Amino acid sequence: MGNLLWTSDRPEFCERVAKLAGDTTYRVPTEGKGTKVAQVPDAHAIAAALAYARQGPQDIGPDVAYCLVLQSDAYRWKVCRMLAEAMGNCMDGREIRHARQHAMTAALAAWEAVIHLRGGVSRARPHDCPAVAWDKMLLTAIARLHDSAWDALAEAERKYYNAA
Repeated sequence: MGNLLWTSDRPEFCERVAKLAGDTTYRVPTEGKGTKVAQVPDAHAIAAALAYARQGPQDIGPDVAYCLVLQSDAYRWKVCRMLAEAMGNCMDGREIRHARQHAMTAALAAWEAVIHLRGGVSRARPHDCPAVAWDKMLLTAIARLHDSAWDALAEAERKYYNAA
């Protein structure tokens, strides 16, 4: 069994965001007080850290990362609307083109799967949407949410460490 203190595992998403926000997930209470230096609320520190990753008004990555870490629906409608619009514009194939009107439903189901880790999103398929089209839209939306959050985190880390 390996040493649990010194491992070669990469830090998880939440740990990396906490480090950017000025905190770590490790705490040693001293005389009844925590070791947190700043009195800024965690949600504000995370939003400030991820703000440096924004690459324009159409970039949903920092919003997705913020909601993923805090398990929040703060940017749900904004992100899902932009995601559904992007999916509707780039859908190829006959069965996908006819299911274009269900892009918002797929984006909302993907949000539940990624942000709140809720399964059963395949049951959210509208009855008039073909299963193949639904699966393609849902997987596209899940991949886009996941990738945009990780890309935003990588960009925030890059800018943070280059500024130091």
